[in-house]
Amino acid sequence: MLRNHLKIAWRNLRQNKGLSAINILGLGIGMAFAIIIGLWIRYETSFDTFHVNGDRIGLIRKHTFSNNEKKTQVGIPLPLYDELKSNYPAIKRASRMDWGNNHSLVAGDKKLSKAGLYVDPDFLQMFTFPMVEGNIETALNEPNSVVLTESLSKALFGESSPVGKTLKVDNQYHVMVTGVVKDVPVNSSITFEFLAPFEFKVQNFDFIKNAKTQWGNNFLANVVEIREGASMEAVSKMIDPLIMQKDNTLKNQHLFLQPFKEVHLYEEYKNWKNTGGRIKYIRLFGIIGIFVLLIACINFMNLATARSEKRAKEVGIRKTVGSRRGELVLQFLSESMLTAFIAFLFSLLLIQMILPLLKDLGFEHIRFDFKDVSLLGSVLLVCLFTGVIAGSYPAFYLSSFMPLKALKGKLQQGRGAITFRKVLVVSQFVVSIALVVCTIIVFQQIQHAKNRSVGYDPNNLITIDMSNDLQKNFKAARQELLNTGLVASVARASSPMTQSYNNWSGFTWEGAAPNVKDDVVFDVVMTDVDYEQATGVKFLQGRPFSSAYATDTSAIILNRAALKVTGLKDPIGKVVKLNDKPLTVVGVIEDVINRDPFRPVYPGVLLFQPSNAFIMLVRLKPQADLRKALGAIQPVIERHNPAYPFEYSFVDEEFAKKFTTENQAGKLAAVFAALAIFISCLGLFGLAAFMAERRTKEIGIRKVMGASVANLWMLLSKEFVLLVLLACSIASPLALWLMHEWLAQYDYRIDISWWVFVAAGVLSLLIALSTVSFQAIRAALVNPVKSLRAE
Repeated sequence: MLRNHLKIAWRNLRQNKGLSAINILGLGIGMAFAIIIGLWIRYETSFDTFHVNGDRIGLIRKHTFSNNEKKTQVGIPLPLYDELKSNYPAIKRASRMDWGNNHSLVAGDKKLSKAGLYVDPDFLQMFTFPMVEGNIETALNEPNSVVLTESLSKALFGESSPVGKTLKVDNQYHVMVTGVVKDVPVNSSITFEFLAPFEFKVQNFDFIKNAKTQWGNNFLANVVEIREGASMEAVSKMIDPLIMQKDNTLKNQHLFLQPFKEVHLYEEYKNWKNTGGRIKYIRLFGIIGIFVLLIACINFMNLATARSEKRAKEVGIRKTVGSRRGELVLQFLSESMLTAFIAFLFSLLLIQMILPLLKDLGFEHIRFDFKDVSLLGSVLLVCLFTGVIAGSYPAFYLSSFMPLKALKGKLQQGRGAITFRKVLVVSQFVVSIALVVCTIIVFQQIQHAKNRSVGYDPNNLITIDMSNDLQKNFKAARQELLNTGLVASVARASSPMTQSYNNWSGFTWEGAAPNVKDDVVFDVVMTDVDYEQATGVKFLQGRPFSSAYATDTSAIILNRAALKVTGLKDPIGKVVKLNDKPLTVVGVIEDVINRDPFRPVYPGVLLFQPSNAFIMLVRLKPQADLRKALGAIQPVIERHNPAYPFEYSFVDEEFAKKFTTENQAGKLAAVFAALAIFISCLGLFGLAAFMAERRTKEIGIRKVMGASVANLWMLLSKEFVLLVLLACSIASPLALWLMHEWLAQYDYRIDISWWVFVAAGVLSLLIALSTVSFQAIRAALVNPVKSLRAE
């Protein structure tokens, strides 16, 4: 029986090639993008799921209160680690994590700059990063040891075993390779190319030694593994007041554990509450993917029911010769399943063609693996779901025809069927128009933030991380760079222009509240002379640091936000104290956006401390040839920084990365909006063709009676125009609500303009009208003699 059903289904597909092509194209595109979104969701939700002990690993976060704002951070004080290891039995293992900058690694004639992670010996037993060589329990016990990833091991030592061999780090420390781990998976929140013991930093860096008793110095992350039977909530309650108990000068410092498997998707906090993160986009695009697929299914339903009169006699004959309704339902479902399966095969081809084009939209690690049985099973379920959803209504509708009316040709579609079809068309365009509105608003919000003044000139500005060698030779290197004739100025700072490495409390000033030292935190950039020339920061008052003023070692420059916080009138010459050390205000600069461009700028200050500035900022001359400039800079840097390869970044490119997530969301929304409209118009095209075919005789009579092409075009297009206008009226408030909710997460945001809804509606109307007009004008131009004769 099933074989017979499939034969008939195949015959019907071949007899109606145009209709079949529209259905297969629409369903194929819908399934392709639904599967692609499914693959992306699968990848995003797989982050950190490969750790065997993942359910018991937690990241320690801290709730704080500063600048009149409840904040949540990962930065934790150094002494917390020893306290957790010694006094909390519920914690089985613990490790500090400190990323830091890239480090120079030299092995023989091989010289590389790689990112490492400083951790404790428990790290490799907590997390599942399988070891290829070495002992997982002892690999990080010695301070001067290092564990490499497989790819880094091959890059430094080739195919030979590196274990027991020596590396030179940062041109001054010798460490021994004690192990090799497999490369970090792409779906890991923790990334590194080598692991080194945190005790190495304790032994070799004075600021780390000094921080061992400082409960207010937050600069590293802590992860813990709780024992079986313990819960994250219970341990969070235990450690909540720990910092305040250890240092009673610190207020509003609350520790808690976040399950590590949630870190990737739920990284955002506001007012001490988790507000999601990437999970928002997973939900959003998951819903959009389903809607795009449903739009394709609606096309199938509309076209199947629209041509019901053509299949009425077939239903009548089948029922007359004894076919039961269930058999007819199965027949029509077989047709939809066959169409869906062919569309599914087409979608697999589309996926292979489309995925490479989506690499810049966050899909660079997405693959369709035909060897993955669970994946194939999932996508076949998508195919089955599509076939059933698309074919269910037509199957039950067509099988309900009364045989006598069907055979006499007196069957006409009831108002219910026509109304339902209109509802489906309106639903399609509601989704399409809402997506168009959302896309426009997303791009407006991104452009709004991009047009915001960043407070400096990011063009022709290069950032170079400095090692100790380059820091010692900074003045000589700066002069040599200036002598190239291609460099306008050179400065150094403790943070790059697009990040903030230091956030300090302890500031007070005349007229400040008594608790201001604890409640106000400033971003701190330690810098040198010529900082304003290199960066182009804009001074509102006063002057920059200068070698002409020996007192500038006790000077401070405020940004606009800090000036507002302090409330100082005529600030130049006023004193701001840092931990009771007096600093004289010599200048006020415009706010520099070094964090989230959608948030208010943090209050910040500049301090004259060149010895703590390890970021070199190189300003190229406006007309300098970029290739020549880099060619002139490289030998200078390599001469004074022999252990490091020449690496640099452009500030404008780094700033542009801050918009990566929003850009990806906007482009994906645009793709889905275009797809939704295209699939909807495919359905309109087929529907208009059937409507014109049904009214062939009416059109012929009207032409004979004197109707013009324009009159007939209006007759056939009017119904569709009204449906699209109705869809606009429904989609507009829906999109307004959705975008209002989305924009609420940004402090710096646009006001939604009325013209966006008008533009989206007009665009959708024009596209729909042009689609319908082709069939309407084609029908209107047919010779009425042929139309009437055909009837």
